Amino acid sequence: MAYPQSLGAAEDIAFVLNTLGVGDALTRLGPFREFDTATFVQVVDEAARFSREVLAPLNAVGDREGCTWRDGEVRTPTGFADAYRQYCNAGWPSLPCDPSLGGQGLPVVVQVAVQELTAGANLAWTMYPGILHGAYECVHRFGSAALRDAWLRPLVSGEWLATMALTEPGAGSDLGQIRTRAEWIDGTRETVRVTGEKIFISGGEQDLTPNIVHLVLARTPDAPPGSGGLSLFLVPKVLANGERNAVRCTGIEHKMGIRGSATCSMAFEGATGYLIGAPHRGLEAMFAMMNSARLHVGASGVGLAQSAYDMALRHAGERVQSRVPGAEAGVPIAGHPAVWRLLEGQRVAVEGARLLLYRAALAIDEAHHADTPQARVQADALVALLTPVVKAMLTEQAFLGASDALQVFGGYGYVEETGISQFLRDARIPMIYEGTNEIQAIDLMLRKVVKDDGATLSQWLTWARAQVSEARIVDTRDGFDAALVALDDWTMLMPSVIALARTSPRAALCVAGEVMRVVHGLSMAGLWAQAAVAAHRVPGPIADGKRSAARYWLKFTLPETRRAMAIVAAQIRDPETAE
Repeated sequence: MAYPQSLGAAEDIAFVLNTLGVGDALTRLGPFREFDTATFVQVVDEAARFSREVLAPLNAVGDREGCTWRDGEVRTPTGFADAYRQYCNAGWPSLPCDPSLGGQGLPVVVQVAVQELTAGANLAWTMYPGILHGAYECVHRFGSAALRDAWLRPLVSGEWLATMALTEPGAGSDLGQIRTRAEWIDGTRETVRVTGEKIFISGGEQDLTPNIVHLVLARTPDAPPGSGGLSLFLVPKVLANGERNAVRCTGIEHKMGIRGSATCSMAFEGATGYLIGAPHRGLEAMFAMMNSARLHVGASGVGLAQSAYDMALRHAGERVQSRVPGAEAGVPIAGHPAVWRLLEGQRVAVEGARLLLYRAALAIDEAHHADTPQARVQADALVALLTPVVKAMLTEQAFLGASDALQVFGGYGYVEETGISQFLRDARIPMIYEGTNEIQAIDLMLRKVVKDDGATLSQWLTWARAQVSEARIVDTRDGFDAALVALDDWTMLMPSVIALARTSPRAALCVAGEVMRVVHGLSMAGLWAQAAVAAHRVPGPIADGKRSAARYWLKFTLPETRRAMAIVAAQIRDPETAE
């Protein structure tokens, strides 16, 4: 039994870009033809260096100090503001933005890699610029020319930060309950006075930037009831004339984790705001931001899981305890089969999560820039399908991985001084914010599978089946036969799942989580098959690691997908138990 090894985040991202061909796929898209894969890898390496040298040393500082609030002002932990200045001076906020606005025009794939690396080093700090790209996309796509001219460039440069102000005390997942009001104050129906209270606003107040652009969902007087009556407004902390707007932070939360991130309660007291998009079409604009945010949350999960695994691996390689069969003396605990399972399970989960994350990110770039309208539509449909899976499953894996990492430490893991407990605490919140994982499962089932009779999912799983079939031919030792059977069984079951959702929606929603796990597992079957085939073509230590990871996944993780499928089938046979 070989000791587990860590490929490292930057090296594994390079494998995805180089060996899996994601870099080549990007350079075939119009705006990226001037780049090459080596450039993408170089950016990733530099992001890894910045994260390791600048952000990681501040992680424990942020957890220990937290943020402080006084008289409406928030002070971030020691070093956070200086790290943000370095981040902006290096040009990191502008990576994926329009060059005509001062951006660098790099792919979303590269931006997602930066998010993964910075979050793995310091999630609390990363949450401050974490919404920048989504806010930029929202204003760039839906804002008027005047709005874009006035507000986009400082967001591109990172001179200003942004928030997504949706949640209220009585409106969490049910945005239709939002009560914040927006009163028109000019004849053009472009400017409003916003009045209301928002809670759980990450970075709602901070000392990193002189201005903050709040994107606020609110209801105009002529709005119909429910979520269909919401409009989206840009509400700055400081107006264009330099005057302070009527928005203030009324307090911050004291949290289990991400203590260095200011989670704010905000009061809008007749604050001046500007309409983004059309009246009563706020959700359309908001979801452009939300989908970007959800992908970045998934990337954060991968980064957290990688860091927790690396800590556990180092500890397991140093701590000598007991003997194992065939050894005459004590060995590092990494050599014990039970600990090996914990470590190898973490490695395979992290590397597999990266396969899914960057396939979804590539689909976003393809949806924006593919050569034909049909290709763009197909890529956009794949983005919609994979986004809830990325958000939910990659954050769940991060929490479970951090828990397993703590277990490797034994009693030392439960002691704050070792540092692993912070990753467990920090990894809990991504399963909740930007739409709970249960909401993601409902979204996947009803809006992404049932709505189009499973057409997009079927197309995606057809691709997965082709990868698995090729892997079986290339190397029969990898045991992809079971994955092929699982794909075929789900193809037979899926029409019944769709029928159940239409005839007994409550019964169907009771197993939405299992449907999510099936879609994730079958997606991973295709992605691991693709990785195994690519590794077969490029032999070497990294390739050997990928093939061993694929075999581990087939042996120990694929059965979990079969279990979820069995639960779904049982619910189809007996839906009355959920009524």
